[in-house]
Amino acid sequence: MAENGSRLKIGSYAVWLAVKGLLAAASLLPQAFLLGFFRAASASFHALGIRRRVVRVNLRAAFGKDLPEPELDRITRGCYAEYGRILAEILHSDRLLREKEDRFDLRGLPILEEARRNGTGLLILTGHLGNFIVLAHLLGSMGFRMTGVAKRIANPYLNREVEAVYGRYGSTIIEVRGARNDPQGGIRLYRSLKQGNTVVAMVDQDAGPEGYISTFFGLPTSLPSGPVRLAFRSGAKVTTGFATREDGRIRMEVQPHIDCSRADSPDAAERIVLDEYSRRMEAVVRRVPEQYFWFHKKWKSVPEIRARYEGAG
Repeated sequence: MAENGSRLKIGSYAVWLAVKGLLAAASLLPQAFLLGFFRAASASFHALGIRRRVVRVNLRAAFGKDLPEPELDRITRGCYAEYGRILAEILHSDRLLREKEDRFDLRGLPILEEARRNGTGLLILTGHLGNFIVLAHLLGSMGFRMTGVAKRIANPYLNREVEAVYGRYGSTIIEVRGARNDPQGGIRLYRSLKQGNTVVAMVDQDAGPEGYISTFFGLPTSLPSGPVRLAFRSGAKVTTGFATREDGRIRMEVQPHIDCSRADSPDAAERIVLDEYSRRMEAVVRRVPEQYFWFHKKWKSVPEIRARYEGAG
């Protein structure tokens, strides 16, 4: 057992060294070259079929059979291209921040300013949409200290590297394992909100049987409910915020608070908040479907769609 553990540790370390070396080398290259490189790499991933079935199944489930095949292909290719572009931008985020007037369009800053001024906790619900990492860097450089909620990566060395990427410009990360089965992560999240911090949580991935069942594109969708329930208990306000790419600029839109005044329990709060979150998220994704991370199995809790991911039906 000890020998297997040592091999696993050495393997994890080797993977981390390789990734770190590649990132360091890539950061020295011109941004135009990186954009071209990642554009070509993402096109290769699409051509090789890496996660392509998942993307197409998700798009068909969301937009139905009436979506023309050429449009389905366009959105699918756009998904790969978008995430190639995001990787290139993350590696050159310092340059983007120096050109922030031309590169970014920030909307809803008064909501963040109010939370910072009053020292009140704020939970921002978002999803895997657009370049939220570079936006976190920008907000940190402007004095907004954001706390992100992220799942722990099995490789401890890569996990620290991800924390370093997220944590630039003063942001911090709270690692969690799941929606309701991680007491330590939940305590840290609750304390952060209670202390008046602004916490950003991506709650769009399938949470399985533990999640709250909302509706997204007309389909039952399991969402992590833990952050909302903790926000209710802490007295923090809750809102939504999304990153998109429009007119050549990275746009941040922090939306109005979700009214939870009629909620008298965590159960009521999760219904109000997560149903409204789903409506807002869907509206944004419908506008820019190629910018959403359709690569994850969004509806794996729905048996019929799960079968399609696996190649049946």
